[in-house]
This record gives sequence, C-alpha cells and structure tokens, in this order.
Amino acid sequence: MAIFGDLYVRDNDLMNQDLMRFIERHSGEVIVTPYSSYVQMIAGAYLKKWFMEGHYLDILSSRALMSTVTRMEKTYHKIFSRILENPAPGYDESAENILSEYNVRIEHTGESMDNLLKIFYIKRHYPDVSLFVQTSPAFCCPSLVTEGMAKQIEKRTGVPVVSITYDGTSGNKNEAVVPYLAHLNRERD
Repeated sequence: MAIFGDLYVRDNDLMNQDLMRFIERHSGEVIVTPYSSYVQMIAGAYLKKWFMEGHYLDILSSRALMSTVTRMEKTYHKIFSRILENPAPGYDESAENILSEYNVRIEHTGESMDNLLKIFYIKRHYPDVSLFVQTSPAFCCPSLVTEGMAKQIEKRTGVPVVSITYDGTSGNKNEAVVPYLAHLNRERD
C-alpha cells in the first residue's frame, strides 16, 4: 500500500493515529517515499510554472537544492545498491502528460497536483501496489479535490483509493482500510 496526501498528516504518527503500524498490524506492507524522491517527483512541474511566471530566482535556488538532493541520494544509493539490487528510480516523465489525464495543468500546483504525480510514480516503480491511502486533515480543500478525483485515479491506475480524514476526535479513523486489507489478505492466501 502507498500512503499519500497532506504531508503533515501523512507523516505525523500522532495525527494519523499511527497509520503505517496499523496497516502492518493487519498484515499490510507500506511503500515509504523518501522526501528526496518526493521532491524529484514534483520539482519539474514547479520549475516549469515558475519559469512561465518569471520567478527566475526561485528556479535558481530550487535547482541548487535539487542538485544537492540528487547528489546526496546518488551517494547513498551507491552504498545501499549492494543490498537493494534495484536501480535508482527515475522521475523523468513529463508532468504535463501525467496531469493531462486528469484535466489538471501545471498551473494548478499544490497538494492535488503533487498527489497525482506521486501516485503516477508509485504505480510506475511499484506496479504491484494494491491500495492507495489518502490522508487528510479535516476541512482541507486540496484533500477534497484529490478525493473528488479518486474514481479517476482508480480507473487510470487500477488501484482502489481509500480516503481517511483525521478530525482530531478519538475515533479510530484507520478502520476504514480494514475491509481492503482483509480482502487483499484473502487474495494472497
């Protein structure tokens, strides 16, 4: 399974009620996306938008950051490649091509665009992904936009999407993934 959505909720165990461990306790496996990969997935779209808007200083500083992140990742990949035996993933697909399938343009930067790019690359690099779990804080407009695209995402990827909205109440929101996990576990057996 792959978790995507609001960065704060996705990566904050307190806010998301320890979602990753919840999935693992129910015999699921979570695909973890390092921030360096996430940055590489979305950077091209932002750089192109900033170029069209004339934000050249933003482009220069972001390119410098991207070069640093990429160089560091290559250094670590060399060390771990003996164990991982996987080539470094590529994030070279045109953002316009990916987004056009959802009638989204790079001018629509933000969480929803980021989610679509991440979903595309997760599916590309992990073709066996069996569930996308979207995490959202209550009343988050970009999350609602992405949630509204869930049927399109499922149609294009062949992977169901479960949306979980964390509203700060004490109820266990993660229970929403249990039916999917039970179904996937039955298929595996």
